[in-house]
Amino acid sequence: MKQPKKKTKPLSYYKKKLDKLFSEYIRRKDADENGYNKCYTCGARHHWKKLQNGHYIRRSAGLSVYFLEENCRPQCFACNIWKQGATDEYALRLQKECGEDILKKLHLKKQEIVKYSIRDYEELIGHYTQKIAELPKTHI
Repeated sequence: MKQPKKKTKPLSYYKKKLDKLFSEYIRRKDADENGYNKCYTCGARHHWKKLQNGHYIRRSAGLSVYFLEENCRPQCFACNIWKQGATDEYALRLQKECGEDILKKLHLKKQEIVKYSIRDYEELIGHYTQKIAELPKTHI
């Protein structure tokens, strides 16, 4: 008797799962003991759950920058959505934090074509699950 085939989930399932974990990590990693963090571009303090995972180079540019920590910082809804990422402020902060060449590095990275397999997603999901587990429990 044949065993029924194990149904594999589509890539979109894994991308969505990784996106949720990655976003949580970006928003929580620098939060204080009460779970509050600052918007990277305007400095407004919010609980990490109220912040979004902002991208200097928009996610639509592709996977090469979508899950790149150097490209992502917590942002409030106003900066990320209404101000469309507040890219001028974002760029200035990135250069101050990471050095003058960070913008060039990110724009070069954006040109790379990256495709993830299910295995790639599973590895990244495991990686960020572990990173979140290592954060202080007071951030929850």
